[in-house]
Amino acid sequence: MTADDVRALREAGRHDEHLAAARVIVVETPDDVLAQIEAAYGHDRAGAERVAIRHYDLAYQLGVPTALRRRFLVGYASTLRNVGRADEAVALLAQAIADDPGYPAFAAFLALALADAGHPRAALAAMLGCAIDAARPNAFDGYERALGEYHRELLEREL
Repeated sequence: MTADDVRALREAGRHDEHLAAARVIVVETPDDVLAQIEAAYGHDRAGAERVAIRHYDLAYQLGVPTALRRRFLVGYASTLRNVGRADEAVALLAQAIADDPGYPAFAAFLALALADAGHPRAALAAMLGCAIDAARPNAFDGYERALGEYHRELLEREL
């Protein structure tokens, strides 16, 4: 079985089979970044974040392919936060936003990481920024400018 076969199990929603296959393939090919990613995702979904984080860490060190990077970084940062490494999640997501500012999930998960890292105003600013960016035109019934001002004020206070 290859990492692509294991990924296909995950994408088909066959999660128990996916986790079992990911456990096998990661032992057989520990230097394969795709195997590490599948093991991370499988353990993460099963609620075994402490096991998952080891696979996320290894995959990150091995170098995640660009095509998989966005989803991987969100999962990795979320798991970092869940295992008590919120400051690392903040740094990872801040860098991800700097490198790829057009992916809104980065900012949403950054808000969660900031809250867990003890920065509630920055977390609120990040989530408010997400809401403003994602909202359809006039979604805030004319209060877009005011919300933008509150957003800037929150960011300035945090600095």
